[in-house]
Amino acid sequence: MAEIRRIDPSWKIKKDLFKDLPHITSVLSWPRKYYQKRITKIGFVGKDTCLLDAACGSGIWSIAASYHNKEIRAIDATKKYLSVAKEINLKYQRKNLQLKLGKLENLPYPDEYFNYVICYNAWMYTYRQKSLQEMYRVLKPGGKIYLGSIAGLGYYLMLLFQGVKEGNRVLVLTALRAIRDRVYMTEKESRYLLGKQGFKILSLDSDALVGDSKIKVKPVFSAKFLGFWNIYEVLAEKI
Repeated sequence: MAEIRRIDPSWKIKKDLFKDLPHITSVLSWPRKYYQKRITKIGFVGKDTCLLDAACGSGIWSIAASYHNKEIRAIDATKKYLSVAKEINLKYQRKNLQLKLGKLENLPYPDEYFNYVICYNAWMYTYRQKSLQEMYRVLKPGGKIYLGSIAGLGYYLMLLFQGVKEGNRVLVLTALRAIRDRVYMTEKESRYLLGKQGFKILSLDSDALVGDSKIKVKPVFSAKFLGFWNIYEVLAEKI
C-alpha cells in the first residue's frame, strides 16, 4: 500500500489536505467502490442493519459501509484521524454515519446494539483482550466481526529487511522495536483470544480473502514473508 501515493478522485479531496499523513494518502489511493466491494464480500450488508467501525481512522470503511447498512457508528481514539474522517464525510454528507472520539477498550454503546463490527488495522495496537471483550459486548447474538489487516511477524521482518536494504535506520529501529514489544499477532494468539471470548471463527485467511469466494477483490498486502504471516484477517461470529 505504501508505494501508492495518489488519492483516488472518487474521494473528492485534494492530496495536500493530508500531506503530513502519508498513511492516510495511501489508503485513499484505493477508490471508494473498492472498499464497498470488500464490505459486500464479507457480507456486512442489510437494509435494517447497524454497523460499528471500531478504530475508524480516516473513515473509509465507515463511508463505504454507509451505502450498504441502515446505521453506521464510527469511533477512533486519535483526533487527527477522526478529523480526516469528518473532512471526508463533509464531501459525502452520509446522514446515516456518526463519528465519535473514543477508545475500543471502553466503547460508548449499549450491549447487543450492532449487527456487525469492523476493526481494520487496529486490534493489535490495543489492549487486545479488553477491546475484544468490548466489541463482543456491543454485538448482537449471531452478529459478526471482521478483524482486518492484522500484522503478523512477517510484516515486521519485511520492514526490517527493507530498512537494511535501503540503509533506512529509522525503519530498521521501528521494525526491531515492534518485534521486541510483540506488536505483531500470531494466528495462534488470535484464535485463542477469539475463542476465549466466545467467538466462532468463520474464516481466517490473507488480506481480502475472507468472505464470499465468488467476489474477487485485489489484496492490499501479500500473505506471508519468510513463512510467517505478513497480514491476515478474521471473520467471526458471536455465539
